Amino acid sequence: MKRAIILPEVCLNCETCEAQKVCPQDTFIRENKDDKPWIDFYQCRGCLKCKPACPYGAVGEIIQPCNGKGKMGW
Repeated sequence: MKRAIILPEVCLNCETCEAQKVCPQDTFIRENKDDKPWIDFYQCRGCLKCKPACPYGAVGEIIQPCNGKGKMGW
């Protein structure tokens, strides 16, 4: 299962996160306005619309193992 992930070493913590704007599942989370965003793996559907939306390339993708029932295996 593909999932989006924020690359913290690349993220510039933009005030308006372009990748967050295009996420159909609203999976981007910031605990404080000064924190870099992160993506809730359990809500992310893996569409990766956010990946090309970030002008700095701060959104990557990971492949997660699946337990055979459509659920994440870790």
